[in-house]
Amino acid sequence: MKAYRKKLIGIFMAMMFCFSPVSVLAAELPVTISSGLNMKTEEVECTFEEARIVYGEAAPGTKVVFTVSKMNRFGNMVELHRDAVTVGSMGIFSVTLPLERGNNYIGMTAGGKTEQVVVKRVSQTVKTQLQRMIALPGLNVR
Repeated sequence: MKAYRKKLIGIFMAMMFCFSPVSVLAAELPVTISSGLNMKTEEVECTFEEARIVYGEAAPGTKVVFTVSKMNRFGNMVELHRDAVTVGSMGIFSVTLPLERGNNYIGMTAGGKTEQVVVKRVSQTVKTQLQRMIALPGLNVR
């Protein structure tokens, strides 16, 4: 009877391990970004703004480090801005990250884990050219 029970428990444990989601074993950042950045995408975000305000949540006392880097003409990453935030007692934080024209590589490090996203800043002249090219119904109608 004891051998049967051990086999049954062993099979049950093997089933639990095999059918458990793989994401449980994956390491995730202990930070949740509520707005300003989409850390889950691999696509490049485009913006016309000179800065990006990031809001998020984490456990009180968590240290979150943001870096803004660009790639130089030799292909090396050059850090342009670094901002370290310690999450307050409310569990929320915000940080303003300056953006240079072109691809900005924004890294977020918390709890020894790092994620990165690319935000491309486009010049204001492109924005005004696009606004002139798009004909919106009802504009300049007399």
